[in-house]
Amino acid sequence: MQVSPKSLSVSFSFLLIFGCCQLYAQRIDSLNTAANCQYMTEPEREMLYEINRLRSNPKSYLEYLLPMLKDAKDDLKVLGKGNRNYSLTFSSTVKNGKEVKRTDTTWHYTREEEVRALQSLVNDINKLKPLSVLKPDSGIYMAVRKHIKDQNAHEWKLLHTGSDGSLPWDRITTFSPKMSFGNENIAGNTAPATPRDFVLQLLIDSGIPGYGHRYNLLDPQWTHGACSTADYERMHWWIQNFGKVKDYPSH
Repeated sequence: MQVSPKSLSVSFSFLLIFGCCQLYAQRIDSLNTAANCQYMTEPEREMLYEINRLRSNPKSYLEYLLPMLKDAKDDLKVLGKGNRNYSLTFSSTVKNGKEVKRTDTTWHYTREEEVRALQSLVNDINKLKPLSVLKPDSGIYMAVRKHIKDQNAHEWKLLHTGSDGSLPWDRITTFSPKMSFGNENIAGNTAPATPRDFVLQLLIDSGIPGYGHRYNLLDPQWTHGACSTADYERMHWWIQNFGKVKDYPSH
């Protein structure tokens, strides 16, 4: 499962819906690959750990997802389809040497889409085998921090394209030349949330056509990663960057 490199979107959550997610009683040292990375903050190391926890044992996340799916189905049955909402997907293609950008609008009903997204995620998780554990990379971290600072300077309106026109894979391969490719997730939440809450938000990806954030998290090609966070006005933001080191076998 791999997200198209030319289709990007941003995940927003305006209510903290994940009440089940507490910090972990037992840490698995082999997954804590950023433990000694002094350039990362503790929350940033925690985010990479949680991504590795998901990738190393995808089915372990069913502990959270199955109760959420049941609750979502109950809400749909009792409360109905929910409000009509829309998602925007931004894509770009090159025609005659020029980049052509496109924005597509997809409409959905919130509770109906929540059930659809959760059910498809459970189906995906049940098919997955363990994935590669991500190692930290200082170059990828620099790419994340560049975009964080750029977003802060532009009111978080840039989405995935930097003010200099750079796309995620441009930034990642520039700051970490040993990477052959990379991609990015961006998520925002209005309420306090743990790294696990954000991973769940991006995994479920309700309302996002194609569930691109989910498939970034579950893409077997990634070998390295880095994450960073920022607060802007009333939103708490995370950016996750993923990289594939050159000569790593394709899946």
